[in-house]
Amino acid sequence: SIPGTNVLGCMKFVGAPASIVFRTPFLRYMTLYPSIHVDRASIIKSIVENGTSTGLVPDGIAGIFKQSDHAEVVALKHRKGMARLALSTGTPIIPAYSFNNTAAFSAWWDPYGILENISRKMQASLFLYWGRFGCCPIPRRVQITMVYGEPIRVDKVEGGNPTMEQVDELHERILDGIRDCFESHKHALGLGEKELIFE
Repeated sequence: SIPGTNVLGCMKFVGAPASIVFRTPFLRYMTLYPSIHVDRASIIKSIVENGTSTGLVPDGIAGIFKQSDHAEVVALKHRKGMARLALSTGTPIIPAYSFNNTAAFSAWWDPYGILENISRKMQASLFLYWGRFGCCPIPRRVQITMVYGEPIRVDKVEGGNPTMEQVDELHERILDGIRDCFESHKHALGLGEKELIFE
């Protein structure tokens, strides 16, 4: 967790939620906690000026609508903003994967993509979900495990404008890092039959 990383780690670490969190009643009070105060528009300032380690869920809202019972699907194949940001700031990346998040809740959304499109425009997730007891918004008792991979060193691009080739190369390294995290630990966590798919 973010608080645990701050307590046990050797540097400040913050989460960067979608900007709508800061404008949503009840949710915005979460941002009063010192570890969840960076909105995504100020990530560059946080990294460059303050030297703060910043956590991102790179597939964002799109990833929610890729949930599957048979595979772990990550909507990251064509989302290259993190690679572009890292190259423009010279910021290293630590790939990570969180196991069993999709087991905590079940979700439903329409098959026509209406809720997904509205969610993307609003920058907020609109879907039905349930956990324990079949109808409650209480997560099922599952073991959530976060694993980390080897740091990916990134050289800052002069002028801060990386080429598409540079972005693509780093993006593939990020995907490989996430895949290594998943494949190296899935058997130990009882998920040996699961496959990781990037869409």
